[in-house]
Amino acid sequence: MSSVLSIDLFTKPKRKVRRVFLHCSASDNPKHDDVSVMRQWHLERKPPFSDVGYHYYVKKDGTIQKGRSIEKTPAAQAGNNTSTIAICLGGLDKFTEAQFKSLATLCHLIHGALPDVTFHGHSEVSNKACPVYDYRRVLGLNKQGQITTK
Repeated sequence: MSSVLSIDLFTKPKRKVRRVFLHCSASDNPKHDDVSVMRQWHLERKPPFSDVGYHYYVKKDGTIQKGRSIEKTPAAQAGNNTSTIAICLGGLDKFTEAQFKSLATLCHLIHGALPDVTFHGHSEVSNKACPVYDYRRVLGLNKQGQITTK
């Protein structure tokens, strides 16, 4: 998939979306910092996914890559995929300000198109520590997961 840095980044899906889930890739290896690697991992798992599980992947340099079609349900939060969007930041614990800036931009675009959507960490619906960054601070979320900053 190609890199995306324009207003075309987010188009409101026709399907119902209520929540956005944030993830991390759990690897700081520079060779893993690309949506194509995530796609390969997801296609090789047992059982395999039909595509990369995430709709968006944010590289270390802040480049946002499109993954799974926004019109398709993600494969990212077992039992909690319906009516969601999934975003993954590349990394285990060495995230960059460029990533956080791009994530905030993307999430504000989503919020602008879907004002009732709430934002959540994967850890809110699983036993995983994912994501391991302070997404609430990065996005300016209130306790309900709503963006409160402009």
